Amino acid sequence: MTRQKSIIPLLSIIAIACFAMLGGALLMQHLFAWEPCTLCVQIRLWLLLGGVLSLFIVAAEAVGQRWLTLILWPLLLAAGFMAVFDNSHLVLIETGIMESFSCSPFPFYAFYLPLHEYLPGIFMSAGVCGQNDYAILGVSFTSWTLLSVTLLFAFILFVAWRAVGKTRG
Repeated sequence: MTRQKSIIPLLSIIAIACFAMLGGALLMQHLFAWEPCTLCVQIRLWLLLGGVLSLFIVAAEAVGQRWLTLILWPLLLAAGFMAVFDNSHLVLIETGIMESFSCSPFPFYAFYLPLHEYLPGIFMSAGVCGQNDYAILGVSFTSWTLLSVTLLFAFILFVAWRAVGKTRG
C-alpha cells in the first residue's frame, strides 16, 4: 500500500471528526439553547481549522505536493493541541481550580478576525466560562468535549507519526 493510500483515509477521519464535533456543538447550541462561552467558541475555531487543514493535507497528498504537507502538518498539530489546551482551561474553570476571570470575554482572534460579526451563529459567545449546567449521562458537557478533543489530538499524533514513518520507510 502506498503512503498516499494509507494516510488519506486517516486524514479523512480527522476531518470528519472535527466537523462532527463542530456540528454537535452547533446542534446543542441551536436546538437545545446551550450558549457557548468564549473558550467554547475558541475550541470551535480550532476544530474548524483542524478539519480544513486535514482536508488540505489530503488534497496535497492526492496531487503529490509533499512540500505543502510540511507546512500544514505543524498547523494541524497546533490546532489539535490548542483545542485540548482551551478545553482543559475550561474544565479547570468549571471545577473551581482556576478563577473564572482567567477567561476573557473576547476570543483571542476577535480584534484581528471578527468571526463573531461575520458568523454570529457559530462564533458569538453568549455563555459565561465556568457556568455550565449542561450534562450528558451525569458528566458535564465540557468534560465530554475534553475527552473528545484529547482523543482527536492523540489520533492526529498517531497519523502524523505514521506519515513520518512512511516517509522514511
